[in-house]
Amino acid sequence: MRSTLPILFFAAGFCVAADSPTTTLKSEHFDPESFRDWEGHNNRMAPKKAIVVKQDFGYSATHFAGKAAGEMGGAIQRATKPASYAAALSPAKTLEDKLSASGTFAMPVRGGGGVFFGFFNSQQPGGSGRPIGSLGLDFDFESHGGRLAVRLISNGNKSCGTFITPYLPGKFRPTPLKCDGTKYHWTLDYDPQAAGGNGRFTFTIGSDTHKTEDYGKLPDASEKEARARFPVTTAFTVDVPADLRKDGATFDRFGVNNMMKAGGVATIYFDDLQFNGKTEDFSKDPGWVGANNRVSYDDDEQGGVQNFGWQPTHFAGGAPGEIGGLMWRSPYAYYADRVGPFSLRDRLEARGRVVLAVGAPDSGMMFGWFNSEVKTTDDHDPLGGRNFIGASIGGPTRVGHYFLPTCVSKAGGRAVPKSGPVLKQGKEYEWTLVFDPAANEGLGQMRVTLGSESVTLDLRRGQKPQDAVFDRFGLFGIGTGGGQVKIYFDDLTYTAVRAAVGERK
Repeated sequence: MRSTLPILFFAAGFCVAADSPTTTLKSEHFDPESFRDWEGHNNRMAPKKAIVVKQDFGYSATHFAGKAAGEMGGAIQRATKPASYAAALSPAKTLEDKLSASGTFAMPVRGGGGVFFGFFNSQQPGGSGRPIGSLGLDFDFESHGGRLAVRLISNGNKSCGTFITPYLPGKFRPTPLKCDGTKYHWTLDYDPQAAGGNGRFTFTIGSDTHKTEDYGKLPDASEKEARARFPVTTAFTVDVPADLRKDGATFDRFGVNNMMKAGGVATIYFDDLQFNGKTEDFSKDPGWVGANNRVSYDDDEQGGVQNFGWQPTHFAGGAPGEIGGLMWRSPYAYYADRVGPFSLRDRLEARGRVVLAVGAPDSGMMFGWFNSEVKTTDDHDPLGGRNFIGASIGGPTRVGHYFLPTCVSKAGGRAVPKSGPVLKQGKEYEWTLVFDPAANEGLGQMRVTLGSESVTLDLRRGQKPQDAVFDRFGLFGIGTGGGQVKIYFDDLTYTAVRAAVGERK
């Protein structure tokens, strides 16, 4: 059973001395029988409208992509639930194996959606956006055309790759792949011994008919990017980073998988395939493995629809009962205990258990002490005007999801280290967090430990303003755009109450 502490109060006129005030820890195990619900804001939302997912792809007797009738593909919809049609690889391949593949593809009709094609792992948690443990082609379609990137994603969800079509984030995002039946031919090869033993993959693409592209008048940066990409350049090479190679990747399928975030439908076909010495022209049904590829259902995990709080589950370990769930970067939402109020003159500490069940690219959340007064988000600076001290979870796709000490205040700005411990998806961790206002010559210091790794953050002068107030402890999603996380916390102990006057040391 969870331990309970007496609720302590302090007089409204209580004056805080110059030294750090005494605080009291609280433990919470979220037992179903005794837990009293925390305060929630936007954490349980209903979709504004129903979205029906209709997957309809696999073997087809049509003739869009290849030399003769028979191919694979069809209508593939973005959705949280994984859907695939692929050849089983037995034994499974890893980054220690040479890999090769080639083929053709074509999009006969316009549409908007996302598709992966290549080597991947069939055990997908769903909601990760791109398949975890994959090497292949990432397609992104809008109504008038498509984009293409080639990526390697490790078992730990670290990513490396390159855009094949031009792309400047937020500035130049053309869709030059044609959705009019134009045929493209491609090759993909991976050499585990290249790049000093870290591995390298190479990709080529071409078309007998799509040889030029007119983007119109472009800014200099966009012009440079366009000329450096298909169809001007048709061969691309990516060296695998050492830490990603160490992370590893396991592939037990070769074929197509939907992108796992709610969205539109793309119609695409693949043919004349060769992979690891095997040839498949689909002159007859190859009997590949299909999973959710001919289904129709209502999608209940739409983008931005928050669904987190107390759960009867135990993903993070221990007995049933924990907090967490499905979180998006926006809209702003939280689930938290009333605490304090505290300031950056208080010593704050917390510990517990955590597991990141799903971490899509460009996703993240915050966990710790914050001020509940601000309930809106500035798209240009989501944390601007908000007081927060705790752990931020997120990071670039090449890393995955850091677990970093973070201090944000209206007057002092943001303090966060550039790197630190990384949450590996599906792994349970014990963690600790300590903020010592007297350390670092009185400027304040934070220290976070995740498993066996730690990182220390020394605040700089001006980053510990005296008027920062924190009145909640819990989790919140904040930011703009991005994918989802499914994260769970349990067995928490945290600074919750300021000691009464008579109990101060």
